[in-house]
Amino acid sequence: MDKKILFVCTGNTCRSVMAQGLFKNMLREEGIKDVKVSSAGIAALPSFAIYGVLEKVLKEEDIEISNHKPTRVTPQIVKDADLILVMEKRHKEAILEMAPEVKNRVFLLKEFAGEKKNLDIPDPIGQPEEAYRKRLQEIKEYLLKILEKIKK
Repeated sequence: MDKKILFVCTGNTCRSVMAQGLFKNMLREEGIKDVKVSSAGIAALPSFAIYGVLEKVLKEEDIEISNHKPTRVTPQIVKDADLILVMEKRHKEAILEMAPEVKNRVFLLKEFAGEKKNLDIPDPIGQPEEAYRKRLQEIKEYLLKILEKIKK
């Protein structure tokens, strides 16, 4: 039985997409096949677009996102996930409001990785390219810690 991990941000056009792409690559490199990764946004719309700067930064990590279509979080999507990792406290609150029964499966990404303070991962949308790189490296750092937890 595959374990399903869902990454959530606001529009499903940046942070959750970064986390999904990075984690898929990490799982593949480790030969882990029984974990499925997806992403969604609490305010996502299919008409939202991925910024060119994000595509460029992700290509540097061998992550292809040209076919990505933003997905809005629904009660069914969160109920189907075994683990829900969000970027900000408000994302967690929105999920718990729509599906309170998932409270033992939803965590801030940094919290699940073992961080105790400054748990939000800020949105780099609209900032210079360097902000995207910084956010990508931050997410990657915490995903490596999460990967170690999953491997145990």
